Amino acid sequence: MTWKEAVLKALRRLSRRHLTTVLKRQTIIEEELMTIVIHTGSRGKTPEQTLNRTLQDLRDDGKIIFLDNKGTYHLVFLEDLPPADISVDYKAPPRAPATIHRIKRDTAIIARLKSLYEYQCQICGLRIRLQDRYYCEAHHLRPLGEPHSGPDIEDNIIIVCPNHHVQLDYGALQIHVRDLLTYKHRINQEYISYHNNVICHPAAREEI
Repeated sequence: MTWKEAVLKALRRLSRRHLTTVLKRQTIIEEELMTIVIHTGSRGKTPEQTLNRTLQDLRDDGKIIFLDNKGTYHLVFLEDLPPADISVDYKAPPRAPATIHRIKRDTAIIARLKSLYEYQCQICGLRIRLQDRYYCEAHHLRPLGEPHSGPDIEDNIIIVCPNHHVQLDYGALQIHVRDLLTYKHRINQEYISYHNNVICHPAAREEI
């Protein structure tokens, strides 16, 4: 197995283990470097330097983004990464047909807001560049589905990166307009309050 293949599998394992697409170099070293060395059959005396070169190659390939100079990386194409190692005894679970009802969203509103913010996260400013476009997500402060029944309008939407979208969905992050890095459209305080008081845990892990 090549170093690229081994490191990509390690990144997937870490992402699943820590439930995040943002990983630190030190975490890779502490939890996966030995496994990478074993899988590649490497006999070199400087595996950390080889890891650094491989991470640089993966950045050049567009698989990860360097978020800062302190060894923090964001996995971009998580769905394209090779699967984590699976036991040979693994058996796929049985499947059954199901009917799915999806909420119909106003894609024109979301497209306009994404363009307005130039596909940057309003919270951290991250703009993910893909091969042919930029990527960001729209979050409804008061969720559309039951039991929240929030409206699909601009006042109830903010543009965010995937990481902050997950934090918002699970109520792990409170929102305050004054602290948003970019603020170009009206956000109704009613929906902000609903998110902070109803969606968020009693003690949110982080406030911005």
